[in-house]
Amino acid sequence: MEKQIAIIQAYIDAYNNFDISGMMQNMQRDIIFENYDAEKRTLSTKGIEEFETQAKKAATLFSMRNQQIKGIQKNDAKNTIEVSIKYQGIFAVDMTETLKKGTKITLEGKSIFYFFDQKINKIVDKS
Repeated sequence: MEKQIAIIQAYIDAYNNFDISGMMQNMQRDIIFENYDAEKRTLSTKGIEEFETQAKKAATLFSMRNQQIKGIQKNDAKNTIEVSIKYQGIFAVDMTETLKKGTKITLEGKSIFYFFDQKINKIVDKS
């Protein structure tokens, strides 16, 4: 599990630095990504190409973004690691009438990383 935690930290570091290729470095080609907001799925991708397209699009929305690990919970039986996250970002574009360019957001959530063959094969983000 220590190697998997190092992979997660490398993924988050790449995310914080807008390094899309670094984010994908330790992913299976058939990676599944799901995002949930208040238990409602708001986004889903399947495969590394869809993930890359979405990651590039999401990166354009922020001038700054930072995920900070607040806690880690391992589940050896399911081969998952759940990471509690504090997220901060500053919008690079106007999103809505109230979420304008330059608006700073702070969220708490969690990311569940699923592994197969020492690579990430699914990420579920919940906020």
